[in-house]
Formats: sequence, C-alpha cells, structure tokens
Amino acid sequence: MDKDSQDVHQVLNELKNKFQEMRKLISSMPGIAVSPEQQQQQLQSLREQVRTKNELLQKYKSLCMFEIPKE
Repeated sequence: MDKDSQDVHQVLNELKNKFQEMRKLISSMPGIAVSPEQQQQQLQSLREQVRTKNELLQKYKSLCMFEIPKE
C-alpha cells in the first residue's frame, strides 16, 4: 500500500476527526476538572452521609413508631 495514497489520507483524516470528537466529549464530562484529591473528599463525604442515614434509619426502625405492613 502506498503511503501517499488517497485511502491512507482518508483513513488518517477519519481517525483525526474521531480523536477531536473524543477530546470534546472528555472535556465536557462532569467532574473532569475535579482533582483526584477533591474526588476522594467528595466520596468520603458521601460515604459518611450514607452511614449517618443508615444509622438513623436503624434507630427509627427500632423505635417501632411506624406500622410495618405484613404481607
């Protein structure tokens, strides 16, 4: 296959366009501008919220304030 053939140039242009599309897609992804350290802090905060909410849920369940329908 000749390096200067039209097919090679066409394939290279298609590949170049795909790379440009992917760069745009990646830059528009949510959270891409957030550093790994910030992501870890957010993750830790969310895990703490889940833990707290689970504890509260268990506390309220143990108080039997709600009538749980039996099927």
